[in-house]
This record gives sequence, structure tokens and C-alpha cells, in this order.
Amino acid sequence: MKKIFLLTITLCLIILSSCQKDPVVEYVELGKYLPGEWWVTYVVTDENGAEVYNSGYSKLTTSNTAANTATDMWITDNGNFWQFQVKATANVEQKTFSVLEGTDIIYDDNTTVTDGKVIVDGGITKSGNVTDSIYMELEWASDPGTIYICSGVRRTGFLEDEY
Repeated sequence: MKKIFLLTITLCLIILSSCQKDPVVEYVELGKYLPGEWWVTYVVTDENGAEVYNSGYSKLTTSNTAANTATDMWITDNGNFWQFQVKATANVEQKTFSVLEGTDIIYDDNTTVTDGKVIVDGGITKSGNVTDSIYMELEWASDPGTIYICSGVRRTGFLEDEY
């Protein structure tokens, strides 16, 4: 009888301890839209609008800084394209970012990012999933006058959406 009682108590404790509320998801100060991994292309056009360079898809990362503020974010291509990492100024509410002649900490090259924005549910992955999109224009001091148009979609993590 004692064993049945102890077994019943143990079973009740296990059942009660497994009834937990869903965890609250907390985001960094940049919110849930600006930070992320992205599949992007870099396109350069000539004076007539003809495409002279298209890189194909590569991975880009946007993330908070160590200070975890709502106004600063890192943009890096993780060595996938130009091998750059630059700190930009962010606006969480408008989901925008930019930097004028920011220092690329990998090559010490001045980097300008203009018209940077994240568009919520503004992209379609290669398998047809709706996800956020990102857009920005970049210019490096080592390649003056050449504007690289970087655009793409948030990485979903699904194998069918990988490049």
C-alpha cells in the first residue's frame, strides 16, 4: 500500500511539473525584425540601367552590438561576398538602418550604407514561403562611385529555402 501511495504521489508531481506556461520570447533591443540571417544578392548596374554584376545568393547577417542598444547594429557578410563588417545606425520603429562612411572593421575600408530597410512579410523564398525582405545600397571607399544594391529575404532555416 505504501508503494502505491508513493508511486501515486510521484506521478502527480511529474504531471504537475510538466504543466508549464509557454515561455515569453524576449528580443534584443533591435527588436525582432532588424536582426537576422538573410539570403541576398549584390547587383551593380551601369549608367543605362543594365546589370553589369550579379553575385548570386550569399548569406548576410544583421545583429545587435555588444552594447545591445536599439540604435546600433552590425551588418556583415561573414566573408561571403566583400568580406565586410560595419556598424550602422538603426531605427527599430521604422525598421531602417544606414551609415555614412562607417569603418569596415575587417579591411578598414570606409563603407556607406543608404536606404537600408527591412520589409515585414515583403519577400518570398525560393520554395514559396512568405518571409521578411531586406534592401540596402552599399558603397566602399576602395570602389568609389560603384553602388552595390543588396537585397534578399530572411533565412527561414528550411532546407528547401537554402542556397
